[in-house]
Order: sequence, then structure tokens, then C-alpha cells
Amino acid sequence: MFKPILALIIVLLAILSLVGVLEAQEHKVVIMVSVDSLAAIIRDLSLDNVEIVTLIPEGAEPHSYQVSPEIIEEARKADLFIFTGHLVFEKKLTDLLPEIPVLQIDEKNYFGKYKLEILKLPDGRRNLHAYWLYPDNALAIAKAVIDKLIEIDPVNAEKYLRKLEEFKDRVKRIKQYITKITEFYAVKNMSVIITFPGEQYVAYTMGFTIAGMLSKGEGVFASGAELSEIKSKLEKGYAKIIMASDVSRMLNVGKFIEDLSWETKTPVAYVRLIGSKDLTYSDLLMYNIGVIIGALSSTTMGKSAAQSRTILPTAIYALIASLVIVIVVESYLLYVRSKYR
Repeated sequence: MFKPILALIIVLLAILSLVGVLEAQEHKVVIMVSVDSLAAIIRDLSLDNVEIVTLIPEGAEPHSYQVSPEIIEEARKADLFIFTGHLVFEKKLTDLLPEIPVLQIDEKNYFGKYKLEILKLPDGRRNLHAYWLYPDNALAIAKAVIDKLIEIDPVNAEKYLRKLEEFKDRVKRIKQYITKITEFYAVKNMSVIITFPGEQYVAYTMGFTIAGMLSKGEGVFASGAELSEIKSKLEKGYAKIIMASDVSRMLNVGKFIEDLSWETKTPVAYVRLIGSKDLTYSDLLMYNIGVIIGALSSTTMGKSAAQSRTILPTAIYALIASLVIVIVVESYLLYVRSKYR
């Protein structure tokens, strides 16, 4: 009599255990991220059991964004916050919802247990604008996210680690591609003018040198003497391109960029710092590379490279691929915007 009962108990426990595993697999971990380009790193991990919610709506300026009561209520559903660590509304949310774990950069430049490479602004302050766009920082952030996901959802640990390895491989290949592009155009350490601090990380990714900065942050503009020096560098060809962004277009400095480009006959590369809904980190990197290549192609360097007798088919194919990606991404964004109007 005792043995059948014991067997039944074991079967029931096994069923309950299986049900628990299935429920854990079906449950979606809700991650709320402050900006789209930071969320792009998590999207690139392709985790089907993770729901990613971006708090700042597309087209909004991150530094002036204010959270509404509706956003605060929505944020209560999060299992994890992933923040930049320097936006005002992020601190408000963490103060209001201290029970929700947060991953963000700390005062020692750590994201979780991983050290980030943080660049300096001209005045010596840390540049916390778009630091996640630098590939090595994106990898560190992805590792920190995976660590936290394993802590929250240990059942799927093996899948999380596998996806992380796939992401590492994609980033490695893009970095190799950037090396080929900069070699083809002979632009390693090329000087550029940037219009907003976040663009410094895009320039750094490409191996460029910053020759001047039109805006050093929200409401902090270059002085008259600095503007004069920037214009001189562009006119003399010392700085080859102006690197602007979706953020600088929203600020007062955006009105000055096109005039400066026209007066100095310098091409502008409009990169994305904020990103867009559904774009992965790889998409964003390739898009930014593509627009930079487009700007470089209109300079005399493109002519000198084309006149060279040494033809690099791989780099040429890479150029075509980058320009195609820019077209595809822009077409997709136009489609999304028209769909939701």
C-alpha cells in the first residue's frame, strides 16, 4: 500500500516541477530601458522571452524628457531597469520605485561588474552621452544584462549565455569591417568636427580624432574664439567632415550645422545616437558607418582612393553594403512612421 502512494507522490512532484519549468519558460522578463539606442543592445541579443520597453518615445529629446504618471505606472511592471545613469527622469523613477533592480553606469564607470571606457569632455568631465555606442562598452553592457537575467530567470541561463556569444561574434565582425573601411579610405586618426558630445563615441569607434566640438552638452556651446578656430580648421581641410546627429538636430546647434557646412564646403555625416524602435545595435552601428562613408565619399580622399592602382574588392563590397543598409534602414523608418500616424 505504501509503495503505490509513494510512487504517486513522486509522479505528482515531477509533474509540478515540469509545470514550474514551463511557466518559467513562458514568463516574459520585462526590461524597461530609457533610450532606444541602449535598448538596441538588448534587441540584438534576440531573446524571445524578454519584453523590451523603451520609456522615451521616438523623436523626444532625452535630456528634457519628463515622466508622466502613466509612465510611472507602466514602469511598475518592470523586472529590470536599464538606464544611462545621467538622465534626470531616470533618477526620479529609481527614487519612486526602489524595489525594481537597476543597471546603469556608476561613479567609477562600472556597468554591473564590468568597467566601461568613458571619454572626457574638453573641460575634463566624464562624457556620459551615448557611451554605449562604443562597441567594447556595448559588449560590457550586454554581459551585465545577461548576468542580471540569469539572476532573475536562471531556468534560461544556457540560452542567455548562448545569445551573448552570438552577439560577441557579430560585434567582432563589425569591428573588423570598420578596420577594413578605415584602411581603404586611409582615414585612421582623421580629424573631424562633432556637434554634440555623444558623437565622440561614434568618432572614437571609427578611430577618428576630435578637432573641435560645437556643443559640449545641453545649452553649453563653443565660445566665439572656439567657433572661429573650428571654421578655420574646416576651411583649411584640417578637419575633413562634420559629424552631427539626431540629437544635435533637436538642439539650437542644429540650426548652425548646415550653414557651417555650406560656408566651409564640408560634408556632414548625420549619425544616430538615439536610434529607433526595433533597430538592433548591429543595425545602428552599420547605419552610422554607412552615413560616415557617404560623407567621406564626397571628399577628395575618395578620389585618391579610387585612383589607386591597388583595388580592395572586400572594402568596395563593404562600402556598397553600408550604403544599402542606410537605404534599407531609412526606408524601414519611413514605413514605421507612416504606419503609426
